[in-house]
Amino acid sequence: MISFEYAAGAQETPPGIEGWINLEAIRLLSHHTSAVVAAVVLFWLVGWLIRRMLQDSLMKRAVLLLDEMVLLCIFAYFAYELLFVLYLRTRSLWSS
Repeated sequence: MISFEYAAGAQETPPGIEGWINLEAIRLLSHHTSAVVAAVVLFWLVGWLIRRMLQDSLMKRAVLLLDEMVLLCIFAYFAYELLFVLYLRTRSLWSS
C-alpha cells in the first residue's frame, strides 16, 4: 500500500522537465547508440578491406570470422554495460 506522503508527492522532484523525463537515461542510450554505430562502421570497413586486399584463402576466412566474433563480443559488452548501468541508476532512484 502506498503511503499518503508518497502519493501526494511529498518527495522533492527536480524542477522543470527533469521531473517528468529521465534525461540521464536518454544520455546513456544516445551514447551507447553512437558507440554501436561507430563499431559497426569500423568493423564493416575492416571487413571490406580484408575482402579486397587478401586473396581467397584460409587466412582470409579466419580473419573475417575473427572480425565478426569481435564485433559480436563488442555488442554483448555494450548491451551488458547499458543494462547494468541503467539497473544501478534506476535501483538507486527507487530506493529513495
